[in-house]
Amino acid sequence: MRLLSSRLLTGVCAFAAFVAFGLMAQDPVPSIFFLGVLFLAGIEWGGLSGLQSICGKTLYSLLVCILSVVVLDLSTVAQENRQLAAYLILVLWLAALFWLALYQKTGKGIITNKIRLGAVGALVLVPMAVSVMTIKNSNLYFLLSLILVVSCSDIFAFVGGKLFGRHKLMPNVSPGKTWEGLIFGMLGAMFIGNLLYLANPVLNLYIWNAVVAITTLAAVVGDLFESMIKRFRKVKNSGTVLPGHGGVLDRLDSLCAAAPVYLCALFHVGYIT
Repeated sequence: MRLLSSRLLTGVCAFAAFVAFGLMAQDPVPSIFFLGVLFLAGIEWGGLSGLQSICGKTLYSLLVCILSVVVLDLSTVAQENRQLAAYLILVLWLAALFWLALYQKTGKGIITNKIRLGAVGALVLVPMAVSVMTIKNSNLYFLLSLILVVSCSDIFAFVGGKLFGRHKLMPNVSPGKTWEGLIFGMLGAMFIGNLLYLANPVLNLYIWNAVVAITTLAAVVGDLFESMIKRFRKVKNSGTVLPGHGGVLDRLDSLCAAAPVYLCALFHVGYIT
């Protein structure tokens, strides 16, 4: 119960921060805030990559932030290529799903090389950052919907898994996650997704539910993927700054996959152009 309370409090604070981030659309403060969050996540991924020194982690994180800004700027200039880039990221996450299945079934695919893990981190964090900023700049409603759906999915999955979890989802990747938790997470996400539809009924209900379902499944893949990387490094959490979650990266793991897939889905159905 205490852990659940910590997760709820952290989730509420994170959502409030992202609301402020979205509402200050014309102010440099939200961009600085999000870069700060990305910087902390980059520091933690640097640690997961095997970097020991603060200097090494800082340089790696700065590189991730600079790449994110450059890619976002390029995507703004060449808007006709944004959809193609989104689909390429979708392919990368499908490859990540295959990687998860391979590791779960055979135990193969372990990477401990610092450069390779660092490259994987860049491929995870940069698209997430660019996707979030692109959604924010396009439509605040869709950004807040993304954060709410992912947060509610995480909370419902945690509660469902604790109360009813019996069948392991991927025990070699994350022993604590269950099929029951996944189902509860999906139900929670669909519930909040339909409430969000009522707030903006101009959307097509069936298309919106499909977008929410795909995004929720992507969030699960992102969560599992970070768990696999932590397995490689034999650590439980990426950090300790967030009560009930661990590190910043432990809070963003679901968003890392959910944001690019969500953006791709919004592009595909024409909600964002």
